[in-house]
Amino acid sequence: MDTSKKTEYNSMKNTLIRKRSSYIIILLVLTTSIVGCGSIRNFTNDLIRPERIVPVFDPDATIMPQSGTVIYEKNGIVVMVVPLHDIKNVDAFGVLIHNRTGHWISFEKEKFWMQDQAGNIVKQLSKAQEAFHIKKNDKPKFPPEFAAEVFRWDRTISIQGDHAVLPSEDLKKTNVMPKRTLRFPIYFPKRSLKSKNLRIVIPGVTSEFNEQQTTFTFRFRVQR
Repeated sequence: MDTSKKTEYNSMKNTLIRKRSSYIIILLVLTTSIVGCGSIRNFTNDLIRPERIVPVFDPDATIMPQSGTVIYEKNGIVVMVVPLHDIKNVDAFGVLIHNRTGHWISFEKEKFWMQDQAGNIVKQLSKAQEAFHIKKNDKPKFPPEFAAEVFRWDRTISIQGDHAVLPSEDLKKTNVMPKRTLRFPIYFPKRSLKSKNLRIVIPGVTSEFNEQQTTFTFRFRVQR
């Protein structure tokens, strides 16, 4: 290649490099203006230091330090809530309800909600939303420490095997037999609350013996 052609080739090459760099800069500026610096910063932070939902101290609750499970017992009913961190697209919690009483109890899972410190309420995902956000093979798992911590806390609560649920005439209502346990996940939109402090409220766990209703409130916070 003679000198003139070589000079022309290098000039074209440098021009292409400058254009490519300009396109990248323009793309970054457009992305920042559309998404926002805060969102990009949050995305970067999530990669470096992912947010986790952790329990808040309450003298009336039992908190399991390894799994982050919060436990309350009222009127012979034990309810546990634990954040599930293995599902990334939603805010997921595992719920365990154990019936210590000598009669049936019931509750309506659809009525559980999330609430922030300002009183804003977020409902659970619908079945359609669950199917969209959670893959069929992406089954939620309770933390590996959960079973051992519950066993040490109370050996009468079995969390292994199937958990019997009596059929109900009201399809929205779930019945739990005496001395039996039920556990299941609940899902909320990902970081749907602006507040770092949140509550999971489980209302109206009802005694089928005297219609007494008990509400449980679990306190958590979001931290890095």
